[in-house]
Amino acid sequence: MEKNVVKQVLADMFWVTGQARGEREARELYELLLRSYQSRQMNWYEECLRAAWEQYEQWFCSLQEPPLSHSPKRRTWPRRKKIPHPYPIRLEKRGRNEWEFAWPGEMLNLTDELRSACSYMQAGELNKAGRLFSSIVKKCPYFIDALNNLALIESDRGDLTGAEKFYMRAYETGQSVLPPGFKDRLPWNWVNNRPFLQTVHGLALVKLRRGHVSGTARLLEQLLALDPEDHLDTQSIISDLKRGAFYTDE
Repeated sequence: MEKNVVKQVLADMFWVTGQARGEREARELYELLLRSYQSRQMNWYEECLRAAWEQYEQWFCSLQEPPLSHSPKRRTWPRRKKIPHPYPIRLEKRGRNEWEFAWPGEMLNLTDELRSACSYMQAGELNKAGRLFSSIVKKCPYFIDALNNLALIESDRGDLTGAEKFYMRAYETGQSVLPPGFKDRLPWNWVNNRPFLQTVHGLALVKLRRGHVSGTARLLEQLLALDPEDHLDTQSIISDLKRGAFYTDE
């Protein structure tokens, strides 16, 4: 049993390093796999994976060290700083090419406050809603849903710059969880993917209203790739862009 676990972990480790283009991408993929083990409480796998990663780092570091000789020192590239994952959000595999965001308990504990803020917003009490959403973001800076709603409030007030600022914070938060070169899907049918998909959609529309057509197009193409079933009617907006049938506020 133990040998099978080690073999599986090492196979995963080889996949991580083989898929990556450099140490930074290898670490990001390794951390994604590590969080997956931790979320499923696969302690043995986690321990073996950490050991395999330490071996890989030792091997990588040995390639950076100059040879021990009396010849002139060769130039070596400085090691890249290790960049820890900024948020405790992870992806969980749901199908062959499908993933779903897994939100930490810190966000789940703020669900009641989020609902209250949404109720104020639906009632048209934007100031109360804004204060509550801001309070949520202060407690949990990576709460994408709250950031999206702050963006909507700014947009309703006509402040597109402010709306784009909040959408960008939400977008960067979600993007930081995706591994480099992510080509798989985040389907709308997996409920926890919806906040980030709404972020991409909202940011695209704000950029369009501000006249940033190329940025809008890139975001919409990304959105359609993440959710090919097109629950947010992305394809129709792309068609309008190609026909020039759109308006801007600026």
